Amino acid sequence: MITVQTVLNRPLFQTAFLAAGIDGTDRRILWVHVGEIPNLGQFLQGHELVLATGMGLTKAPSRMRFLHGLIEANAAGLVLELGEYLPEIPQDMIALANRCQFPIIAFPHPVRFLDLSQDINSLVISQHHRIMDDLETLSLKIRQALLNTEGTAKIAQLLFDSIHRPILFRPRDPLDPPIILGDWPIMPGPFDDVALHPVLKSPPYPAIRQTILVFEKPIGDLLVADPGNPIDERVYLALDRTAAAIAQDFIRTESLDRVRRREEAALLEHVLFEEFPEASQIQRFRSRYHLNPGQTFRVLVVEHPASPITQSLRRQLSTTATCVELDQGDRTILVAIGPSRTMATVPRTIGLTWAHQKTSPPLGFSALHHDPADLHQAFSEANDAAAIAWCQGKNPTSYEEMGIFRWILATPRNQLERLLISPELGPLLDKTDAPRLLETLEALLVHIDSKQAASQMLGIHRQTLYARIRTLSRFLGEDFLSPGRRLALEAALVAQQYLNQSTAGHGESTP
Repeated sequence: MITVQTVLNRPLFQTAFLAAGIDGTDRRILWVHVGEIPNLGQFLQGHELVLATGMGLTKAPSRMRFLHGLIEANAAGLVLELGEYLPEIPQDMIALANRCQFPIIAFPHPVRFLDLSQDINSLVISQHHRIMDDLETLSLKIRQALLNTEGTAKIAQLLFDSIHRPILFRPRDPLDPPIILGDWPIMPGPFDDVALHPVLKSPPYPAIRQTILVFEKPIGDLLVADPGNPIDERVYLALDRTAAAIAQDFIRTESLDRVRRREEAALLEHVLFEEFPEASQIQRFRSRYHLNPGQTFRVLVVEHPASPITQSLRRQLSTTATCVELDQGDRTILVAIGPSRTMATVPRTIGLTWAHQKTSPPLGFSALHHDPADLHQAFSEANDAAAIAWCQGKNPTSYEEMGIFRWILATPRNQLERLLISPELGPLLDKTDAPRLLETLEALLVHIDSKQAASQMLGIHRQTLYARIRTLSRFLGEDFLSPGRRLALEAALVAQQYLNQSTAGHGESTP
């Protein structure tokens, strides 16, 4: 960047001196302009170094209007040739320039303005060429990174190496970690607004931010800290080019990921939903996901998936296992493949994370399997486990933990009612106080050895409990708490509760 101080150090300015505005020598110079009409400031764009002979500045009103105009137009400074028109710089100009930190450079002798203009403008043009060369080098390296599919982190690193300022890429997806290069004492963001072009912010300290859009959707924000004051246009241009490259990389990654997911989903659909898939499809699945003898898999079913939670689940699984996904809209099916010891602990590990979610959709795990020919069976197990997670409120549920529900879900509803529920609970179900009697029966079965605990569970007096026991004995028989009857009644109660819950939740019975 060319500043007033840069010009003062040039050979042509060795005989000049700084007459005013010593605190403004860091002002940026973009071009040189010659003129001294009182309203010159109206014709400036900013950052011009103005050369004047003083011919139009002999009268106080004219020169003060002239100097005020330069300052308001944000000119870089003023170079005056002392002599015939101004033997010295007037004190009113010096006072105003010092007050506004506006540099005034004086030559005590005549000087060729053509030489000064050519020297400074050639310096400006040369710097512009250097900036373009640097940007072209950066663009070339970015193109190579894109062709080599090196990813966003590499692209951000190239920007950091080019401009030597702290870089931060903050994805809008809260599950994606930020890319941090350089020293950021305080992390800016997250952001919810959109900066279409590089804008200067002060998060807690100056930084330039640009939002990266893909198909009108923000995917992240790219920031450059401590851009300098004034800001070098090279920083703006480098930031803009890097943002465009990150958008291209995102589109490429998303496109490749969509193609891969479509291929995986098509293969997964065949082996999941066909009861007897072709041997070639099984072998293809085994080869693609390296299902060697030391590897096992589980199928996971997430009902009514909430996208961020499902993404978090997939990423957590991906740290220790190969994960294949099939999204069906109302549910997501995942196949997690990994070492037997790791896969054995997956339900417990995921369960710890799932428990911390404020709201989490039902999640079911299949049992461990080795042979991909069992995928159809594993999917059925996971689907059953998700149903139990929803009905019983134990979320997530694995097939190994389902206990009697494995038998209940495998039995058609009409058979459960005919062979189990009606024979055991039929005498109670047609009574007007059936809910109260069933509740009492459940409390007695839970606390078989303690009538006091059963009455506390029901919130009733013990004498009331004894009265209900006599009613249950009348309908179920005196032996209803004997070991054999107790086992059948417990199974019937569990089946009855499940059927009631599934009917209430889905509006129809679930076989």
